[in-house]
Amino acid sequence: MRIPVRLPQFGESAAEATIMAWLVEPGTTVAAEQDLVEVQTEKSVLTVAAPTAGLLLEHCVQPGAEPAVGDVLAWLEAEEAPAGEPAPPAAPASSLPAAPAALARHPDEGGRPALNSRFLSPRVRLLMGEHGLQPADLAGIAGTGEQGRVTADDLAKYLSSGSQLSPQRQAIATGMRRSWARPLATAARLVRFDPLLAHRRTVAGRPSATVYALRALSLALREDDRFTCRLVGTRLIPCRSLDLAVAVEVGDAVLTPVIKAVDTLDLGALSSLVDTAVARARTRGLADGGDAVGAVTNYGTFGLTWATPIPQPGHATILGVGAVQTVPDWNPATHSWDRTRQAELTLTFDHRIADGGAAARLLLHVAELMEHPQRL
Repeated sequence: MRIPVRLPQFGESAAEATIMAWLVEPGTTVAAEQDLVEVQTEKSVLTVAAPTAGLLLEHCVQPGAEPAVGDVLAWLEAEEAPAGEPAPPAAPASSLPAAPAALARHPDEGGRPALNSRFLSPRVRLLMGEHGLQPADLAGIAGTGEQGRVTADDLAKYLSSGSQLSPQRQAIATGMRRSWARPLATAARLVRFDPLLAHRRTVAGRPSATVYALRALSLALREDDRFTCRLVGTRLIPCRSLDLAVAVEVGDAVLTPVIKAVDTLDLGALSSLVDTAVARARTRGLADGGDAVGAVTNYGTFGLTWATPIPQPGHATILGVGAVQTVPDWNPATHSWDRTRQAELTLTFDHRIADGGAAARLLLHVAELMEHPQRL
């Protein structure tokens, strides 16, 4: 009886692996659970074992190939099928049994085999597609199928036990998934806040730290416009106006009203526009991602000193402002300790558009402007 050796599911999110080396050649008699081939996943090198004793007939993939979970790696000639493996019909090698039963073995786990319990049937995949799910989303579902596999009934029951995301949360989840598909990186810098806190008392409306950050970011972006472009394919599309968004928490969602042409506004005018946009978002739920090239989020209002906010899909950057803290400060002029107020700025950016050096210079420029608010 011909028995397939299939690529098992090594982890909740591993969908494929790379064939590294065959450990057994065709024509060799192998024992049940004997290691046959080494494969490389995203995290480690693992082995696939024989599901039963028999004669290894052929290799179906060669080193360097990248089969998907469930693909046939080799064929065995065995006296009987292993438990859970239906007998194949009398057909050529291309007609494959439906259920994989290969064993995966982690070399660093004492050679203990792990059954493939994440085979996904067509019905399960159809249901996943209807709900926008990925294989990793099935983690934690106790399967009642053969060898612990998750069935369509298991998935349907699991989904019915939860509550539906609100339309706003669904939109945010979709946007964050798109954003996270990009290579993002974060840089950070401490900023002295004493000059800014003193300066705001001289400006009408007493602008918030968010307003100062918006203004400083706009002027820094005007000097170095690489992060004001959108990457479309392999082309950078420049912006028409330096519009920036401000993050506003509204219920269980975050809205991002846009302030147009921030670099053309003084602190007083910008403060008034930000106050109006925030109030409108909170009372009427209005927000527009618009053509903003970046955003500012003041997570310091929650008492957080550091975070890694994620820019929206159309934004190249997001500037975060941490909570202001009072810390000891050495005064070299008087050779004594003093106190100063400081906060940390974080800049998360799209690493495809520019590298860390460009992001560092942009953040340093923003910090310098905030430490010298008279330049704003």
